[in-house]
Amino acid sequence: MVKILTVGWANLDQRYYIETFPPRASRTGVLSYRETIGGPAAVAAVAAARLGAEAHLVSRRGHDATGERLQEMLEVEGVRAHFQLGAATPVSAVLVTPEGERYIFPYRPELPDGLVLGEERLLEGAGALLLDGRWASAGYGLGQAARARGLPVVLDLDRDRDDDWMLTQVATHVVASEELAVQKGGVDALLAQLQALGVFAAVTLGAQGVAYAGGHLPAYPVQVRDTTGAGDVFHGAFTLALAEGQDEVSALRFAAATAALHCAQASPPRRDAVRALLASLP
Repeated sequence: MVKILTVGWANLDQRYYIETFPPRASRTGVLSYRETIGGPAAVAAVAAARLGAEAHLVSRRGHDATGERLQEMLEVEGVRAHFQLGAATPVSAVLVTPEGERYIFPYRPELPDGLVLGEERLLEGAGALLLDGRWASAGYGLGQAARARGLPVVLDLDRDRDDDWMLTQVATHVVASEELAVQKGGVDALLAQLQALGVFAAVTLGAQGVAYAGGHLPAYPVQVRDTTGAGDVFHGAFTLALAEGQDEVSALRFAAATAALHCAQASPPRRDAVRALLASLP
């Protein structure tokens, strides 16, 4: 079993599947509600675990009932969570429209910054590292240690912030968001900027697939139920594929199939389902 380590944000998502959007001025009915694991690093770890990885998460939570609930949910998914405790656990309200689009309202309390967990112990036996940028100081230190071991270090880059760009210094692969590409002058401009840093670069484009330096892969056609966390699932699957020894384009294809199935079923898929989807299309 391949081990991967994800570092960054974890929170409890409260998902409301609403009747209409935008909401009406008085009340809008909720068709269903559920609590799920949220946060880029946490969702990526869940995705990797469902695909058969030994998934470890390094994150922060509060010393509270919500944090205990989050840790229990991660354990059920087979994710080994290494938490530093702070004042309160992050929570997000997520509105999901009938078309599957989501609108996120995060509550982000102050949490401890410095990593006190041992880097060498966390990385022992790991095949790859994923950073989501939400805990830059911890990610930078673990990224340096991972690079010293010769491991792939994947950065989920979706914000134009100094702390996030700092992490490109320790990354070998950067998967950026379409939103960031818009801010940086377009997909081609962002890919060129990232290539100049000496990393493998890709940009996820939602229903339009994924662009990478030298090519483009289309999205897999599915009936979308919920896009919440699709990018996070993509990053987890991509990181696992690299840890397993797949080349970058194959890893992107594997990640795209995994994310598509996640959108169709509103949760990360198992390995057999991903294999079946990949085998069904040219």
